[in-house]
Amino acid sequence: MDADIHTLYTSDLYRILDFKCRCTDCRTSKPEYNETFCISFVRKGNFVFNVFRHALDSYTGCVLITKPEYERTVTHTHEVPDECTIFEFSNEMLQQIKEQYGKTVFFTNKDLHSTLIRADAETEFLHFYITELVTSRAGSRLQIDQLVLDMIAKVMLHITDYQPDEKIHARLKRNHLITIERAKEYMMQHFAGDISLKEIATYSLVSPFHFSRIFKTFTGSSPHQFLLSLRLRHAAMLLQNTALPLSDIAYTSGFNSMEYFHAAFRRRYQVPPSQYMKMSKIS
Repeated sequence: MDADIHTLYTSDLYRILDFKCRCTDCRTSKPEYNETFCISFVRKGNFVFNVFRHALDSYTGCVLITKPEYERTVTHTHEVPDECTIFEFSNEMLQQIKEQYGKTVFFTNKDLHSTLIRADAETEFLHFYITELVTSRAGSRLQIDQLVLDMIAKVMLHITDYQPDEKIHARLKRNHLITIERAKEYMMQHFAGDISLKEIATYSLVSPFHFSRIFKTFTGSSPHQFLLSLRLRHAAMLLQNTALPLSDIAYTSGFNSMEYFHAAFRRRYQVPPSQYMKMSKIS
């Protein structure tokens, strides 16, 4: 496949790759062989990942989980070239992942070479945050390693039998994938600010009413619920990894009310922020 592939980050156990397809007129790629276990976040475009009787419809919000030693082809179904972030793991890391998640159907079923999940907002935020840290060179090796472990856990524990979402049909993707891609980009970059529905919709080039309906179809969440999940995940990471006061954590995560922050955090994580911080330091 004709693509630009750049290494964003290399650790002892994995590499993070930026993949940008350059195909402009190809329909289905030639068969290719993969040698590593990969978790790939689809950022842009729409393609079908074909592997051993499975055709995985991949677009923004989808995560591909692929075993090594398989042959696949890719069918392009969208005019915008695909873009993905690929986490490519060493054999040593794969063995450790199998020790933790080896009893899941993904590893026990030998006919299941690859699968696809729809990421929730927290998983998408982990992907965004990791790539921000590695591209800005702002994160320590230990911090990035821990976030990658958190990302693996979120992905592996969400694997179910793949079923395409019939509500997200070809015409909807053709007309509005870019809408959702732009909306997520804006929300990830501005989650700490007081952003409005009109602000996001305008950036996404659709009306607020139309945008809200489309966004929920693609993500399963309203824009407000999605944004709240981003803020809570950011707050949870600060509680785990810093000694900032709770008020600072709430503010930098986009909460202007401590009462609302406490209530929302407790609903999501079943414990108040102060207890979550203590539990994180002990573990």
